Amino acid sequence: MKNNTKIILNTYVEPNAFKYGLKIASSFSEEFLGIIAKGGEVIEVAPNETKKIENNLSQSKLLIVYVGEGATFEYVESSKSQVVGKNDIHIILAGRGAKASITSSYDFVGESEVDIYHKIYHEASHTISKIDVRGVLKDKAHVIYRSDIAMGKEIEAKGEESASFLILSEEARVDAIPSLDIASNDVRCSHSLSIKDISRDELFYPMSRGLDEENSYKLLVDGFLEI
Repeated sequence: MKNNTKIILNTYVEPNAFKYGLKIASSFSEEFLGIIAKGGEVIEVAPNETKKIENNLSQSKLLIVYVGEGATFEYVESSKSQVVGKNDIHIILAGRGAKASITSSYDFVGESEVDIYHKIYHEASHTISKIDVRGVLKDKAHVIYRSDIAMGKEIEAKGEESASFLILSEEARVDAIPSLDIASNDVRCSHSLSIKDISRDELFYPMSRGLDEENSYKLLVDGFLEI
């Protein structure tokens, strides 16, 4: 476990480690580098154990989780505020039959500047992972989102990642980069990405039922964020 943690931490000092992240959102780079220097937070989920963490994204975080044989880990994250920070989650499915999921629902407002990285490593057979992220960006919010599912050699595994973002301001923007790193043939893995706004056609139905435009927007946003 210690060796894997060291390998992950070393990726942050490699050349171009922050090519898609801190070079763009640099206002919190020193803070996050300090978190790396301290080794982040490391959690081990014992064999056949089930563990769930719920987090309100409000500041920078580096979390490394090891999931043992037959164990299940769930990470649930949300935010409904202005946030400035970097949030990296690494989950290692180290034991046979281990399962993990990341479920996130974000509503970023104001001048939010957020760099998020979710990665799940399949290191054993019959492991299952799922990443499901939804984000709403308003005002001048800027989000960099990256996700990755890595599957090692000669294993059987299943993985799924999905990211959807709703842009509600001309000044809001998202840079989303989903990826898959597959080294085995006997796997099932998929990813999807959606970035859109709310169209007049989508507003038509709630407004035809008596809601004004403001409440129609709220109804659609709340429905979008519900996972």
